[in-house]
Amino acid sequence: MRRMSRPGLAVAVVLLLVLAGAYTAVWFVVAGRIEDGVVQWAQSVRAQNLDVSWQKLGVGGFPFAFRIEMADARLQAHASVPAVEAQIKRLSASAYPWNFRVWRLDAPAGINAVAGPANAPLARLTAVTARGSVSAPSDGGASIWVGLDDFGAEAGQHATAHQASLWVILPPHPPKSHTEPSVGVALDLQELTLPAVPAPFHNPVDEIAFGTTLMGAVPSAAPRRAAEVWRDDGGTLELDHFTLKWSTLGIRGSGTMALDTNLQPTGAFSGTVSGFNELLTALVAAGRMRANDAGLARLAIGMMAKPGPDGRPEISSSFTIQDGEMFLGPAKLGKIPPLHWE
Repeated sequence: MRRMSRPGLAVAVVLLLVLAGAYTAVWFVVAGRIEDGVVQWAQSVRAQNLDVSWQKLGVGGFPFAFRIEMADARLQAHASVPAVEAQIKRLSASAYPWNFRVWRLDAPAGINAVAGPANAPLARLTAVTARGSVSAPSDGGASIWVGLDDFGAEAGQHATAHQASLWVILPPHPPKSHTEPSVGVALDLQELTLPAVPAPFHNPVDEIAFGTTLMGAVPSAAPRRAAEVWRDDGGTLELDHFTLKWSTLGIRGSGTMALDTNLQPTGAFSGTVSGFNELLTALVAAGRMRANDAGLARLAIGMMAKPGPDGRPEISSSFTIQDGEMFLGPAKLGKIPPLHWE
């Protein structure tokens, strides 16, 4: 094998140095433009009554990434009712130079958000640490994921979760009919602790997860009017999946929900339920079902039950909501809390 001559080696080294210098210059130019772009974006959203501020802003990550770093970031949404303010002690967003359509987010010091006046907030959300990602494909739309550790929510009552994951899927274009999606949302909560639970259950809920897709356009209007237009256009809420694991209770299902003429939920779902005895006991303890009705429901459900994968009795049945009542197969479970639009 021929060795490269000294002049050839010198040329190669010089060429590499030139390329490295050019890349370094380009990297710092792009980094400056990214920083300027963040400042311009923060100024532009003020037209939507959004105030984004920070104590320190910089771009790092050289040479193989671009990483936007903020210290003491604050987002204030003045136009929302109630007003919302979020504070993030440290926030970074990073992307590779060859793919600016995917950004990874990290808030190692957590998030603190409040809704309403700062001295008397109506709701508060906190997380010890947070992370996420934003993907914006070339054909439009976006996919957003946020993961929260030791998540807490307070609005009169306090609930916590060891881990919370939220996904939001935005389609490439707004829906033109009720057959096209408006937005997709999924949530997964692990070890959820509720302020109060009915007997025989106890905290925490092992897991509750669901994925939904809102079909049809929702107009910009007052809640009642927006719901009426969405309903009249044939809008539906597709429950793509639902999972609940709580002690011996296990529920899996999917289905479709809509609004009836009184703007109350109506829907049909199918899936499997195990641990239904505990569910009926809890409904009675919560005052959602009479003891006599629960006894009849046990008989009806028991006739349908078959051993599941783990050997426990399990039923494959429908769950329906109609005229304000909930039904598991033929068994009436009680009334569903009404929706108030005012």
